[in-house]
Amino acid sequence: MTSKGRILGRRLTNLARRVLNRARFFPFSLLFVAVNAAGGALQLRRGWRHVAVGETTGETTALLPRNVMLWLDRLLAGSQGHQFDVCLRLPREAADANLHDVLSVMLAFGRARSVGLYWDSSSLADDLPLWGGRQEGSGSAVGAAPCEDLSSPCRHGLEEFIQDKHAEIALPVLATRDAQTFVKRQAGGACVVCLNVPPESGSPAETLARARPDVWFFDLSPRSLHEERAANNQSIFDHGFTMHERMALVQAADAYVGSFDEMGCTALISGRPAVLLGGGSSNWTNRTSRGEVAVWLPGPIEPAALVTEVLQFLSRLGGESTRSSVG
Repeated sequence: MTSKGRILGRRLTNLARRVLNRARFFPFSLLFVAVNAAGGALQLRRGWRHVAVGETTGETTALLPRNVMLWLDRLLAGSQGHQFDVCLRLPREAADANLHDVLSVMLAFGRARSVGLYWDSSSLADDLPLWGGRQEGSGSAVGAAPCEDLSSPCRHGLEEFIQDKHAEIALPVLATRDAQTFVKRQAGGACVVCLNVPPESGSPAETLARARPDVWFFDLSPRSLHEERAANNQSIFDHGFTMHERMALVQAADAYVGSFDEMGCTALISGRPAVLLGGGSSNWTNRTSRGEVAVWLPGPIEPAALVTEVLQFLSRLGGESTRSSVG
């Protein structure tokens, strides 16, 4: 080593010693970052990291959180326990309240290790080699899945979701615990049905509640505050629940009746019997069922016919709660 190199090395050593003496603590945070960086570099080099890439090409819609949830569930259910980095390209118009819901449903999947949001294709293309690790001769990143369009799932994909096994969702423990406690305090030991009926399907909550006084209904749908309600029909639309708290409430209930949105997805992923409404093209009319577990009515339905369908479904479900007790 030359004299200049020795002098430079001595100066760097003295500088590091001065910094540590002034700090008077060992930089554990710096060590933690360095170890994780080394581990991440090894995973990238060997192609152990799996990257899921999705995009939505049109303007953001109310069903975007649902579509993201369908995509992640299908991806993680068949991944044999692998963790994923998730990259999602959104339209520029998505910087609204919908974005918060998209993030909430993404964070509900525990094996989604990290989330990257993009608003233009060029930035996503530049970053994919960093997310996906070393590149093969074809130029594609190892472990990177093809980019999928999440704008409008086809009917076949929605039917597969109803029939398939699902990944697990891990909601915050506090939200889950609060939902279980809330349901037990309000409904006691009664069978609980979570309602989330879209406005175009009418307002069947009161009819259902009066026809099944042995069942307790929690209604997530917007309703008039002055509307008279049966004793077993409780509106919680104005309770200010977050996305995770509403999902936890669906998990805590015994069944779900309502829109095929992120709440309907939560019911099926959590193994709750469900009657799903809408969620597809307006010209889809044929119903899809999965035994006594789920019924999907994609097309418009008259309120009276909906009440009949739900009452038949509840009669097969029984009137006793299947929830575990909460201390």
